[in-house]
Amino acid sequence: MIISGTQIQNILKAYGKQPLKNTGDSRMNGVNSLSKAGEIDRMMMSGEAKVFQAAKQAINKAPEIRNEVVEPIKEAIKTGTYSVSDGEIAEKLLGRSIVDHIIE
Repeated sequence: MIISGTQIQNILKAYGKQPLKNTGDSRMNGVNSLSKAGEIDRMMMSGEAKVFQAAKQAINKAPEIRNEVVEPIKEAIKTGTYSVSDGEIAEKLLGRSIVDHIIE
């Protein structure tokens, strides 16, 4: 079923509502939006949303690979001097397990 802009206007008139104002958006193909003269739509972001937005921007600017951390490890692996103790591995595994449990 196709509903035209004219049909919508007629329905609005039947219910005593204001006719729709054309948005001028060609993608809408005759669909209009309600508007009152002189009114402006506004959006307000909460403080939490602003912090989230700033964090997201910082993440997007950060490099994917931190070469200053990766390169020394690569070099140590290449020369055979890279070693991690069993205790360090166990500590990371347990820590990750605890965090995963808390988040679930």
